[in-house]
Amino acid sequence: MKRQYTQAALALQSVPFFSNLKSEEAIELASRMVLRRYGVGQIIFHHGDPGGLLYIISRGKVKISHSTHDGQEALLAILGNGDFFGELALLDDSPRSATAEALEPTLTLTLHRTDFRRFIGSNPDFAMHVLQSMAHNIRRLNSQLSDIFFLDLPGRLARTLLRLADQHGRPVEDGILITLSLTQTDLAEMTGATRVSINKALGRFRRAGWVGANGRHFTILDREALENLIHISGGSAFS
Repeated sequence: MKRQYTQAALALQSVPFFSNLKSEEAIELASRMVLRRYGVGQIIFHHGDPGGLLYIISRGKVKISHSTHDGQEALLAILGNGDFFGELALLDDSPRSATAEALEPTLTLTLHRTDFRRFIGSNPDFAMHVLQSMAHNIRRLNSQLSDIFFLDLPGRLARTLLRLADQHGRPVEDGILITLSLTQTDLAEMTGATRVSINKALGRFRRAGWVGANGRHFTILDREALENLIHISGGSAFS
C-alpha cells in the first residue's frame, strides 16, 4: 500500500499544480486519491454536472469541449499524461463548465474538493503556488482568445497545429508528428471555423510543404513557415 501511495505521490509531483509539494506532503495527499479508469469515448463528466473532483491523467488522452444548446461544439483542449482538469471545482461550488471525454483508454487519479481545501488551508506556500498556476492558465486562455480576434483562419490553424505539436508531438524523420488522431471537424472546433474552410486551409498548407497528412495524423514539416504565417496573420489585423 505504501508503494502505491509513493507512486501516486510521484504522479502528483509531475503535475504543475502539485510540483512544489514535499515528498511527505505528496504521499499524504496521494493517500486520499482514487484511481479511475475510462474507456474510449467514455464521458468523464458533462457540462453542467456537479463538480467536486480534480482529475490527473496518469495515462491516456482526454478531450475538453463545450457544446451549445443547438449542438455546436467548441473543442477547448486535448490533454495527455501529467495534465490535470476539473481544478475549478476545487475552488468553487459551481457546476462543470465543460465536458470531458476519454479519447483512448485513460487512467486518472482523482482528489475530492474537501481534501484539497483542507490541505491548502494548512499550507500557505502551496496556496500561493496554486494561485500562480491559475494565473498561468488565465494567461493561456487570454492568448487563445486574442487569436480569435486578431488572427485570420490560416493563422489560427497554424497556431493550433503548432500547439498540438508542442503538447503531443514526437520527432520523426521529416518533422514533428502530432500523435493524436484528428479529424478536420476536430480542427474546425479548435479554431472556430467550418470543416470546409479547414479543408481549404490544410490543402494550402500541404501544397506549400508546411504540413503533411496521413489519414487523421498530421506532421509539421516547416515550423518556421507556420510561425511566419502567424506573424503575418496577426499583423494584417491592424493594417
